[in-house]
Amino acid sequence: MATRSIFNRRYTSYTPGSSQVWLVNGAGVTTTPSTTLELTAGENLIQGQVVYVSGTYAFSASAASGVTPAEFNPIGVATENAVATSGVTIVYDDIATLTQFNITDAATLNTGQYYYLSKETGRVTQTPPISGSLTYSGGYAALVPIGLALSTTELHVEIGTPVVLTE
Repeated sequence: MATRSIFNRRYTSYTPGSSQVWLVNGAGVTTTPSTTLELTAGENLIQGQVVYVSGTYAFSASAASGVTPAEFNPIGVATENAVATSGVTIVYDDIATLTQFNITDAATLNTGQYYYLSKETGRVTQTPPISGSLTYSGGYAALVPIGLALSTTELHVEIGTPVVLTE
């Protein structure tokens, strides 16, 4: 049996008969676990926006200085456009499609690079807001990993714990 870790999960391999099977965290999975969540849009959202949750409402997340801590604690990425008070699907542990409207420093994602929550509402950035220390920098309140670019439009959403920056 081989064991490996990917995206902070432990997978164990075994081969019953002729098919290789991977067990998540050592336990068998009989059905595909959900990687999305249904919420109500608390404001107009566009597909690919990074969102946080307040109650059952999804709002655009931001790592800008001066925002409340809830705003730099995102839960996922909107999978579709949604108007305020309508339903919206949020992907929190799978692949999300992003466009130039969701990225602050480029027109497309850079394959193989990690992306972070931007200070621009609902967007991601490839450039971490800090350089060398955990201090407040460039208008950012927190450093929040969002995911890894799999292609120029696909981001594997794997939200990390926010690191609060100090002035």
